[in-house]
Amino acid sequence: MKKKMIIAFFIVIMGILVLGKKYTNEKNIKRAYNITIDLNRGISLNNFFEKLNLNNVFFKIYLKIERDSGRKIKAGHYEFKGNYSYGDLLNILEEGREKYVSLTIPEGYTILEIGELLENKGYGNVKGLNEALKNIKDFPYLTPKGNFQGYLYPETYYFSGEITPEKVVKRMLKEFLIKFPPKDYPDKEIFYKQLIMASILEREAQIATEKPIMASVFYNRLNKGMKLASDATVNFAYDYKKKRMYYKDLKIDSPYNTYMYKGLPPGPIANPDYESVMAAINPSKTKYLFFVATGGGHHTFTKTYREHLEVQKKKK
Repeated sequence: MKKKMIIAFFIVIMGILVLGKKYTNEKNIKRAYNITIDLNRGISLNNFFEKLNLNNVFFKIYLKIERDSGRKIKAGHYEFKGNYSYGDLLNILEEGREKYVSLTIPEGYTILEIGELLENKGYGNVKGLNEALKNIKDFPYLTPKGNFQGYLYPETYYFSGEITPEKVVKRMLKEFLIKFPPKDYPDKEIFYKQLIMASILEREAQIATEKPIMASVFYNRLNKGMKLASDATVNFAYDYKKKRMYYKDLKIDSPYNTYMYKGLPPGPIANPDYESVMAAINPSKTKYLFFVATGGGHHTFTKTYREHLEVQKKKK
């Protein structure tokens, strides 16, 4: 009887040693992965691990004994591409090393163009973007008739998880408020007019240093009761589909046609960057009333119409 007990004891010990060795091997083996996966709050860890094919008993033992049952794991959007051991995977999850996707919104894009960009990248569409904007509440700046044009700040953004129009809108508006804190611009009506001007500068000027000078031209024209005569505002009425403006295009009857109507257009024609807004707020002091594009993104500024015509002749 005693001999049988000794044999049974040795069998158990051998079994433990074999399982221990098997366990050690299993936890140290690096397995190949090529998966992007979300771990959102409220989702079962078991379901998450099943998607990673980590539903075996050795991983469960490892998780419970060596990793505190996964209590330090952080929610997020993860990409596993390569070979990982149990420890490698848990290190990434516990440190919250999420996969981030970048999205660049160019300066001067309109809401329509941003929506088309999202659609091209598979992140939504124009309709979704407009719906997301309709759901924005308590925005501290003026949005006449729910128009958020001008407030979607152009920048390169980094997102974890699925990119949606709602996420994009919130991030862009948040960035705008960081760049332009509402407390710093108490007169919201004046700021809105400056934002409209900034949007025109964004579409007209290609060189940042020319923006304050160009702003002075437009303000000088407004002060003299002249029409702004900005091609960019007219092209906005065409959704910027015109690669080049012709005289016949300037006949469109739109409140954004600043060849036809005096004053600023009723709203921004694009989403400007910081430099454009600052130029609209702090224009140069000049007597210029005209400018002509002279190549390489540069413009020649003139005080009189005669000088303006002379510059145009030289271009030809």
